Amino acid sequence: MEFIGKGGWAAPRLKDAALSDDKLRGAYLEIVMIMRTLYQKCKLVHGDLSEYNILYFEGHLHIIDVSQSIDLDHPSALDFLKEDCLHVSDFFKKRGVGVMTVTDLINFVIDRSIADDDVDDYLEQVQQKMLENGDILANDDEISPTVMVQTLDYVKQCEADIVNMSMLQRPSFLGYEPPADKLYNQPLLGFVRAERNTRSDEKQQQEELPHNAVNVQNKWSLQSTPKMGPEERKA
Repeated sequence: MEFIGKGGWAAPRLKDAALSDDKLRGAYLEIVMIMRTLYQKCKLVHGDLSEYNILYFEGHLHIIDVSQSIDLDHPSALDFLKEDCLHVSDFFKKRGVGVMTVTDLINFVIDRSIADDDVDDYLEQVQQKMLENGDILANDDEISPTVMVQTLDYVKQCEADIVNMSMLQRPSFLGYEPPADKLYNQPLLGFVRAERNTRSDEKQQQEELPHNAVNVQNKWSLQSTPKMGPEERKA
């Protein structure tokens, strides 16, 4: 955890940040890249992404409330992603920034065929398309079947990735994992052996002591044990 701000003053939320038109356009490109990274690399959908959950600090955006994000195998992941795209597009469109349609934005976020090195070229083509289309509505409600199929295929791949990551996080013990009987019974058997050895050592020490020393030791142990009344025993 770290404080996002300066001199004790928190960084403003995106809705409160006073940005020029150029900085708004740069912020839009940065947020769509963040959404793609969150989906492609982190295997997450924010689920409540808006100008209220984005901080602007030193020329860059910082996403907060990420703890409520959902995995891609969530049954409503696509619906939450669509809502995130709607909120982001609506905010920037109201401030005069040319934005993608919701379908184009979802395609950009989930499309694995776009290599990381080709992202800048892809965004330049999208910007050119936005300039040509002019004031087209960005909040189209219908998501194309192609997007749905791509999303479902990608979710299946992500489920396998999540399983693999969870297996990698398990301790491997240098490649050896004991079976259940050894894992649970071995500590108990070790305790029994230790207790048995302790008793054998005590018996051997008793046998080595002279008879008088044993009687004195037993007498001393009886005398040193304080008598307890009923209340003390109860306590």
